[in-house]
Amino acid sequence: MKALLSFLVAAQICVASARPNEVSRPQNTLADTVLVDNMLDSMKHWVRAGQHATVIAEVPKLRRLIASMGSGKNDARHDQRELQASKLEGIAHYYAGEYPSALRAFQEFQRVAERIGNPEHIGAAHSYQSYQYREMNEVAHALTSIQRAVDILRTLPPGDDLANALSGLASVQCDRDEFNPAIVNFREAIAIYGRTGNDMNRGSSLLSLADAFMQIEAFDSAATCLTKAIPLVDASGNTQLIMAAHAQQGRALHGLKRYAEAEKELAIAEKLATELESDEALGRVHDIQALIAARNDEPLKALKLLLAGRNALIRDLDLAKVSEITEVRLKAEHEEEQRIAADALADEQQRKRNFFIAAASASIIALLMLILLLTTRRNAARMRQKNEEIIRAQAQLVEAEKQRENEQVRTRIARDIHDDIGSGLTKITLLGNEAKRCAQEHSDDLRATLDRIIGHSREVSAALSDIVWTVDPAHDTTQELVSHARSVAQRLLGGSGTASELRFEHIDPALPVAPGVKHHVVMVMKEAINNALKYAEAKHITVHLEAGAHRVKLVVTDDGNGFDPAASERKGNGLRNMQARADAIGGSLTIESATRQGCHVKLEGPLV
Repeated sequence: MKALLSFLVAAQICVASARPNEVSRPQNTLADTVLVDNMLDSMKHWVRAGQHATVIAEVPKLRRLIASMGSGKNDARHDQRELQASKLEGIAHYYAGEYPSALRAFQEFQRVAERIGNPEHIGAAHSYQSYQYREMNEVAHALTSIQRAVDILRTLPPGDDLANALSGLASVQCDRDEFNPAIVNFREAIAIYGRTGNDMNRGSSLLSLADAFMQIEAFDSAATCLTKAIPLVDASGNTQLIMAAHAQQGRALHGLKRYAEAEKELAIAEKLATELESDEALGRVHDIQALIAARNDEPLKALKLLLAGRNALIRDLDLAKVSEITEVRLKAEHEEEQRIAADALADEQQRKRNFFIAAASASIIALLMLILLLTTRRNAARMRQKNEEIIRAQAQLVEAEKQRENEQVRTRIARDIHDDIGSGLTKITLLGNEAKRCAQEHSDDLRATLDRIIGHSREVSAALSDIVWTVDPAHDTTQELVSHARSVAQRLLGGSGTASELRFEHIDPALPVAPGVKHHVVMVMKEAINNALKYAEAKHITVHLEAGAHRVKLVVTDDGNGFDPAASERKGNGLRNMQARADAIGGSLTIESATRQGCHVKLEGPLV
């Protein structure tokens, strides 16, 4: 169960409503000020009451009213209202599951915080953004944002914002399987919440700490954390936290083999997850319930729960949301580049001003020399401007080409999702029907069918992981290519019973790799290994992948039956597909084989 955000507003709430015809008034009156403050208080109340849709609907009205008030004598109060509006909007979108919209709101929160120069709010903004990146499975960006937040907030007296950042950092570390430092950071956050009296966030972090303990199968420690967390969570009245607590308790009891108690807790979690329409949570609850049903010798119930869990997780996978996530991330990176360029321009302008002030105090001779120097500088500036125009034109051409390539990659990924995951899910459906038939005839056949269903489910999950790895720009390096290819090869060969020798190397881990190159290299490797396992009856398979300074080389060799490449090319699509992938990256493919003499497949091509 993913860790929940722990940044609910703890202020005293004053409920008030705003009439639409009052929002559009341009005058900055005392009534406007009171109306804005009342609307902010009302939104705090709605957030705590779980009325997130109401907050999202009212935010545009609030922003128009704040904008109409403008800034003047009360700049600080005006900025504070903008901060609160952005923060409440982000929290509402987060709890509504609209993570890209929440990210945009917290980026606006950061811009206002930087404008007023408040390090506490700047750190909190990075922390909030990290939560959104994590929910969108952007682990690398989540780690960068949350580490920034911790570094900034460490310079201030410890408070809730630092505790939120530490809890977020620990959650990202759990995603990266770094459980020991994660446990240390969770405990520090819990201690800070205890000192500040923030019981709801302390309960949330205890739930996350329990989840970390269960990841390393320390179920006794997890149960201790849950015993402390549940009273705090119940007192908060937050339905999502209560649902998470029951799900965690059911998982811990299952780990302690107290199955009857676990079923009760999971039933409560299932009901709450259904009410909250949380497909991800529902899928994970069904997975644990299926394990308990199988243990209780209830195969049909286990099958139904397993299929229901898979359906919930598939509903949670929204390709449109993935596209929106990518767009938001690229926009944020572009804005960061613009900010850096603006800072550099401001520094340059300041240096020029200092130069002119110094020149004004020089003598007549120095003034004549300055005129000559300025003339030279003007000529240089013209040349620099021309160069900058050429560079901008080149950058636009490169960006257009990158966008075209990204569109092709996304199209290919959509096709792969349809082909790999669609066929896998079709198999699961057919096997489910077969299981129903076998249930009336042979219980042994039913168990075998269930095993096949589980196997196909794992294959679907593996295919989905491969596709996400291909599209993620954070993995466009030689180190990530070598690491992922090794993992795929081990997965294919691990349970085959065939002896293997794997050698995966790179010269520089940070060298860039084009998305199309890494995708095609891994797919050629998978095709070659699968051919050796399925058709060659090989006793030994060797896989060697080398990522050099500019090129990548893949060699797959087996000692199997071998074949005639010319005859095989006429009969099937396998070799043609491998050749097409080699052509797509501008590389070369060599296949050497003869009957009863094994097979040697070699692919070479550029990295970018």
